[in-house]
Amino acid sequence: MDFFKTRFNYIILILRFIFSIFFAGLSFIMIYILIENLKSKGFSTEVIFAIIFSMIMIYLAYHFIVLIIKQSNNFIIDEGNIFIVSILSGKKELLKKTDIKGFSTSEYPLKIWTFKSIILYLKNGGKLELPQFLYFNFSKIETIFIENSINKLGHEKHKWKSITSRHYEFE
Repeated sequence: MDFFKTRFNYIILILRFIFSIFFAGLSFIMIYILIENLKSKGFSTEVIFAIIFSMIMIYLAYHFIVLIIKQSNNFIIDEGNIFIVSILSGKKELLKKTDIKGFSTSEYPLKIWTFKSIILYLKNGGKLELPQFLYFNFSKIETIFIENSINKLGHEKHKWKSITSRHYEFE
């Protein structure tokens, strides 16, 4: 195949923006209320709960911002080379076939659905994850990689390393 471009799901990007603004706004409101409570009532159980709630809201805002930054790319595959195009800045980065170790397929189950994912392993140790819900033409990506002689490393189970990261089998 000569040319292939992933079709990014902008709905997910917009939802992530909305959630990050919501959680950031909620955390600022909670911090304001927290400061006002400390001024008027002093240190109490309400303040402790407000601190915990604020920390959770700050973490959620941070998490969605990181997702926006890390997972906002389109991929163009042209004659074995992969161009990573940032949705946010339009910046293009070239990944030559020699920079790529291979790819694997994976699935990660959530309570309601199981999402498929393709993980692109780079020789420098980097990894790019392409989740199913981010690309409308996800079903074609694996075939396109194989047609462009990108080595398929196999299938790996999704194993959580921590709340926000996973274990990668082919590192």
